[in-house]
Amino acid sequence: MTSLADIPNEARCKRIIQTLKTGKDCCPRCGARLVFKHSVTYGWCKHCCFKVRPKAITWFRNSKLSYRTIFKLITCWQTRQSPGAVRAITGLSYTTIARWYAKFRNHIPPDGGELLSGVVAVDEAWFGKKRYGKQTIVMGAIEIDTRKLRLKIIPDTEQDSIELFLEAWVTRDSHLITDCSSSYNGVEWLGYSRDAYNHSIGHFGQSNHIECIWSAMKRHLRKLYGCIPTKYLQAFLNEWMARHNQPSLFKSPQNYLKATLVPC
Repeated sequence: MTSLADIPNEARCKRIIQTLKTGKDCCPRCGARLVFKHSVTYGWCKHCCFKVRPKAITWFRNSKLSYRTIFKLITCWQTRQSPGAVRAITGLSYTTIARWYAKFRNHIPPDGGELLSGVVAVDEAWFGKKRYGKQTIVMGAIEIDTRKLRLKIIPDTEQDSIELFLEAWVTRDSHLITDCSSSYNGVEWLGYSRDAYNHSIGHFGQSNHIECIWSAMKRHLRKLYGCIPTKYLQAFLNEWMARHNQPSLFKSPQNYLKATLVPC
């Protein structure tokens, strides 16, 4: 995992963006090497005086932040830093930090959508405040061996909704680990085998794998927002899936940018 101390200087960050986006760091007009300096926002060619602005060809082209600050924000997001910690590091406002965190989530590339198989722990959780009647139900499944994860908002916990989720994300010959909810009683007819644990009397077994996901997600949401918001919950679920299914995206800012800045 990259630390803040490993982030390159401003000129190097510009060159990295240019290379990741275009596949090369030379002048598109004459092929000579581009020069990037800290004091200017563009790179320029000494041979033909052509100017290149790497930020202008990316999805953060309208940002006034420096390249190095963007790299810092990506690193903080990857390491799950709280807005307070990021504010101390970058000097940015909480609103700006929240907006950039949302941008990073929205630009996560899809992981291919492979179905889970083998032994799969399945459960549902409620997000939001029960007292206000605005809870959102999330269905989750995690493959025990590989830790691959699938999360999706569902309308209710009825048998039809749960079976639709299973058919969409879990292969039919899988072995399910569930609680004792009656909504799972018909899954054997779909080709699944099943072990059920009674959570009300403290029996969790391998269902702890998915229970830990709920606990970690809710702690992180409270750390970020002071509560568990549900307005953009699916975007957050997509981020959490990516952390399990595409861990390389969170190893360094370069890895994330390489996946989101498609070469021209």
